[in-house]
Parts: sequence; C-alpha cells; structure tokens
Amino acid sequence: MSKHLLHLSFVIALALMILQAGCGSFFDQHHGCGTCAPLTFLVAGESNSVSGFTLATSGVPSLVGNVSGPNSTQGVVVDRSASFVFVSDFQNGAVEAFTINPMNGELSAVAGSPFPAGPAPGAGGLAIDPSTRYLYVTLMNSSAVAGFTIAAGTGVLTPIPGSPFPAGDTPIQAIEDPTGKFLYVSNLNDALGGISAYTIDPTTGALTPITGSPFPTQSNFPGPNRMAVGGGGKFLYVGMSGTSNANNVVSAFAIDPNTGALTPITGSPFPTGNDPQGIATDPTGKFLYTANSQDGTLSAFTIDGSSGVLTPVGSPFATLAGPEALAIDPGGQFLYVGENSTTGIEAFSINATSGAITPISGSPFAPGSTVNALATGRP
Repeated sequence: MSKHLLHLSFVIALALMILQAGCGSFFDQHHGCGTCAPLTFLVAGESNSVSGFTLATSGVPSLVGNVSGPNSTQGVVVDRSASFVFVSDFQNGAVEAFTINPMNGELSAVAGSPFPAGPAPGAGGLAIDPSTRYLYVTLMNSSAVAGFTIAAGTGVLTPIPGSPFPAGDTPIQAIEDPTGKFLYVSNLNDALGGISAYTIDPTTGALTPITGSPFPTQSNFPGPNRMAVGGGGKFLYVGMSGTSNANNVVSAFAIDPNTGALTPITGSPFPTGNDPQGIATDPTGKFLYTANSQDGTLSAFTIDGSSGVLTPVGSPFATLAGPEALAIDPGGQFLYVGENSTTGIEAFSINATSGAITPISGSPFAPGSTVNALATGRP
C-alpha cells in the first residue's frame, strides 16, 4: 500500500474513533448520537441584560454570553422546545423575545422585538403554552393580562383578539397548568389575595374567567406572588410574599381537572421562611422549594401525590444573600437560585429520593449581578 493510501486510511480510522468515542464531543451532542442528551440551557434576567448559560452534567452553569435586556423584569420563560426565550420589560410595558442557538445556547433577538404588551410601566410575570402557541403577560398597573400568539419558527408575537383580559389588583405573575387548558394569575394587592383563573380557548388563546374566580388565598391582605404546579398538574402552590408586610407561607389548592376551579388543600397555608418570593417544583411534581428573600433561606418540601399536602424536608437551607428567583433543570437534578444582590447564581443538587439540596462545588456562579428571574430548558 502506498504512503498516500496509508495516510488516508489513518485519517479515516481516526475519524471513526472520534465518532465512536462517546458522547462528549460537539458532533455527538448535535448530530444524532443516540445516547447523548442535548444541551440544557439556563437563562437569567438581570438588570439591563439577559444572560444565557449551558449546564454541565454536574449542574455547573457556563456563561455563553449576555444580550441587552430590560432594566427590570418580573418574568423569564423558555418554551418547551428550548427554541425561544421571552422576558417581560416592566419599565416599557413590553415583552422581549429571543431565539436560542441549539448548538451553543447563544441568544439573538427575534425580529420586531420588543413587543408592546400594555401601558408602560407594568409588564409583569409570563406564562407560556405547553405547545408554544400562546404567551401571556400580566399588566401590573392595568389590572389585566395580555395574550399573544407565538409564530411557529420565528417567535414573533401577535396580540390575541380581545386582549388584554381583566384581572385583579396588581396582577404580578401567571402560570398555565401542564395541559394548557387553564391560566392562573396572582393578584398581589387584592384584598383577599385573589387568584384569577381562566380557561384558554384552544383555537384562539382567548381567556374566559372560571366560575368562582378570583379564588382567595387567605385573609389579611396577603400578597400572592409566584406560583408553581405540582403533583402531575393536580395542585397549585402560591408563594405569599406579602406587600407592606412579608408573609411566611405557601397557599395550596387542588385543581379541578375539568373546570380549573381551585379548592384549598387541607392544612393550607403551609409555613415557609420569611417572604417566599420564588417558588418552584421539580419535573416529577414530588418536591417544592421556596426562596425566602428576607431571611436568606430556601424551604424544601415533599408533595403528597394524593392530597397535595406539603411536608418539610430538612429545611431551611441557607443561601449567601437574599434569594428571589428559582429554576430547576428539566431533568430535576439541580436547583438554581437568583439573588437580589451581586452574589450571582447559586446552584444546588437535588436528592432524588428525599428532595434535600446540597450546594454544588464552585457555587455561586456568574453573572455576579442581581437576578430577578430564571428559567431552564432543553430541546
């Protein structure tokens, strides 16, 4: 065999070895390695910027870069396919939209972004349809919630006919149930801490109030804030962050699967740390966590799959500063905490059996600035 043929054979063999070497290469992760997981992304809404990260199998986030973003945001969401990121812009009453590069996690502005949502200031929390058809944003200063259709492939937002839809006093956050049939909005300054509940028209995305809405959380001007769904979509949990006075509880409801109506769970509200600003459940719906801003702790609970009752798990867990936002990776292995300081993002591993959390080595991580909202996604 000639030297040229030997050289060519060596190159081909080396290429085959690289392709068969396992799932650590860039090629493997993005071009069909059957045993490889796609990249997992973490997105952080900060003051005047939005940062994108990729997550290692160890849970360590690596900063990809950041783009210009809102001065203040109450919400960041990633769609189920991890194709788009939407960020609320409180100051300008708008929603900013970005695409996620599936190869490296870089963010790029969607054509036409930002999209006006309502009178400025006021854009608050965001909720996205499980099928990436509709996006909703609360209008905190207008007692309403605006709805958009999401253009497939581009992420361009178009107002839903009839939008905005009436809500309660200072609607601050929104969440959809996993089926995409119901939308819930927390009204921060409502006299009884009301949760506005709606059915979602599957064809248009229009909202219709559910009979009995708004549903009270508790008396004495409590201030419902962020929400989470657990127990496989059967239960709604509301962090009662307070208004003039902080609370230290989570209100819990059972969701009627047919009507979307809310019924308080026995034992609700459940005690947490002081001022539970952030709240999150793991993908299995077995565990719930709250970020208690005013005492610098995280509360952890197991969720009873039948009743929805919360049972504390080894908490509270200490953080380095005032925790405000929470996100859990799509695999349910890691908990990320955004803080109202320059500490950065803290990261914890989640015990799959107990729900207890342990700081990840190297935590906290960049960006080292105030983080108002977090979201994760994986294609």
